[in-house]
Amino acid sequence: MVLSHTAHQTVEYLRVAPAAIWIFDYFLTFEHEVRLFSNMSCWNIVTVMFILARYAPVIWIITEIYLTLSPYSAETCVTLNPTSASRSRGRWFDVN
Repeated sequence: MVLSHTAHQTVEYLRVAPAAIWIFDYFLTFEHEVRLFSNMSCWNIVTVMFILARYAPVIWIITEIYLTLSPYSAETCVTLNPTSASRSRGRWFDVN
């Protein structure tokens, strides 16, 4: 199935929308998080796990937004996401 340009653009924006919601939530709760961690005297494994769970998605979100909104060739798509590219070969991209 070949999507029209408008439909394809809508799909790209829907992929970025969760990032906007996450960023909004991040800024809403950041003040409370700073206050909580500034009052802690010692860190434990739960604190470290919370920080990893809270900030690891930042890397994923930044790369997802970059890959979604940046124009790239079919060869780059195949390199970055071979599973997706193999399923869409010959449908959306002109990959030989």
